Amino acid sequence: AALGGALGGALPLLLGQGPAAAIPRVTDMQNYINRRKLDLVPIFKQGIDYLEKNGVDERMVLFAPKMVRKMKLYASCFSMTEQPDATMRQLERDADAFEAAVEKKKDKQEAMLAFAKYVNDIPNGLGKFDLANPATYTAPDV
Repeated sequence: AALGGALGGALPLLLGQGPAAAIPRVTDMQNYINRRKLDLVPIFKQGIDYLEKNGVDERMVLFAPKMVRKMKLYASCFSMTEQPDATMRQLERDADAFEAAVEKKKDKQEAMLAFAKYVNDIPNGLGKFDLANPATYTAPDV
């Protein structure tokens, strides 16, 4: 037991620290936002295209939680601190409104308006995108 206690105290030193709970500091914010945009916005496009074509059906209701998680993940790019700030909280509220419109109200028009508000609330600059213009959220062809 004494040996276990001695090793238990040294174990964190031997194995290193676990992963940090806070959002990592980013040295190249432009690259970070571009990477997030390339990874996440095509999922928004997929969901919105489906919603426009088919409205709120069972498949859209099943897809909405995934899309909302991605919307909140993208929102985290816009916090200027390691803690959620007003911009990030607003974008998360917009994502929640989208989720409620799809899952609870099953209202296509309200969901489209909620998503438009989400996009509008993204700060001007690198993070902005237009789903009608793939060049704003996809990598250029090389």
